[in-house]
Amino acid sequence: MAHRRCGLLRQHDFRSLWLGAAASQFGARMALVALPLVAVGPLHASAWQVGLVGTLGTVAFLVVGLPAGAVVDRVRQRRLLIGADLGRAALVASLAVPAAPGGVALGQLYVVVLGVGVLTVFFDVAHQSYLPRVVRPEELVEGNARLSTTLAVAQVAGPALAGLAVELAGTGPAVLLIAAGFAGSAAYLARIRAADPRPATAAGRSRLAG
Repeated sequence: MAHRRCGLLRQHDFRSLWLGAAASQFGARMALVALPLVAVGPLHASAWQVGLVGTLGTVAFLVVGLPAGAVVDRVRQRRLLIGADLGRAALVASLAVPAAPGGVALGQLYVVVLGVGVLTVFFDVAHQSYLPRVVRPEELVEGNARLSTTLAVAQVAGPALAGLAVELAGTGPAVLLIAAGFAGSAAYLARIRAADPRPATAAGRSRLAG
């Protein structure tokens, strides 16, 4: 009975994908709350500036949602997932370790929020498309169900965790926690043993071009 309940979680590759997706989804949903709080707290931004930070965090889903699907179909998806995680980790961590002597600038925050949003779109599209690489066709329903449930939990609990982290530790440690989540996701995804071949369509175009 225990084996039946665990199902795909007993499989190394799916477990790595699921844990990586969970860390990434929680990080992305926490960022939607924590990054605007950086504007409110350390930067003392005005109301419209805080609103702009929030808008930049979601506009990527409208702007690059459709193009992201075309890109995902043409690249090695696990590399894209790991790259998106590492990119978001670096962007978010830059807010906790600012290079400028005066601290984080509002413009820097805008760039980070927009960059995280764009990379999140690519991650969300790619991790669903990558699932058939690590499970058998008859396991896709269970795999999609587990990934969808994890996303739903992250959407509900992530913002609350972000608010709690900021309240207890401040914005600096909170954004470092989010960056660590993205880095942890990349580490889990790197453990997947399944092949990550170049898509056939991209390989065919490359041969034609040559």
